[in-house]
Amino acid sequence: MVLESEIDRQLSNILKNYSKGQAGLDLLLQDVEVTGLLEQANIVSITRMGFNDHGRVHAKVVALNALRIYTLLQNQEIQSNIIREEIGNEDDTILALLVGSYLHDIGNSISRESHDLLGVILSRDVLKRILPKIYNEPGKVSHLTSVILEEILCHLGAYKATSLEAKIVATADGTDMAEGRARIPYRIAKPDIHKFSALAIQRVEISKGAKKPVRITVQMNDTAGIFQIEQQLLQKIMDVGFDQYVEVLAKIADGREVPYLSE
Repeated sequence: MVLESEIDRQLSNILKNYSKGQAGLDLLLQDVEVTGLLEQANIVSITRMGFNDHGRVHAKVVALNALRIYTLLQNQEIQSNIIREEIGNEDDTILALLVGSYLHDIGNSISRESHDLLGVILSRDVLKRILPKIYNEPGKVSHLTSVILEEILCHLGAYKATSLEAKIVATADGTDMAEGRARIPYRIAKPDIHKFSALAIQRVEISKGAKKPVRITVQMNDTAGIFQIEQQLLQKIMDVGFDQYVEVLAKIADGREVPYLSE
């Protein structure tokens, strides 16, 4: 299980070249309302329902993995919609990915059901508060707000994602499946296939793919982890249409390897 301090270090390492992205993260971490909503999201998800982490640590992991995925796409000269549509530059894209990733689950603070839509509603006030502190351009704030809200709305795959940014955030959300995320609900609730499967996942790595820009490698100690890949990660990737950019490789402790989306 990766410590939160290590996640913070890796985020800082990526953001050192992106002043707007760093400013966005700083503002989110300092925002009392956002902190409270993420805490409440975990109360609803873990304490009341016995689900896994949907709070601050999960938000940081998804943000970090979204930035990792985007960096690999950048290396292949694949442009974000923000750049392609002349809304902004790479720094603006990094900010949008980071903010959308960090806020994507705050709707859980109200209800697990429709938390993607509830997250959009809650995030509007947050974006109105933090984005004008970074940008003096109201029009640009409006464009970026729309991109970020689409990321939040589409992260479950229930709504069609039209931007690369939204597809990245949904995929990054699916990558947070390592065992540490399931330990608390496993202890306090009746175990089921979801929890056994999550506990089987030891590590998730994001790297350059062999045939596609991105490879997600999932290390597991038991074949139960296959359920997590097929029902969670792959489902999100396919639902949002990110499969053309990513291949998935399951590595089982006994030496077997199971490839997905490799063609």
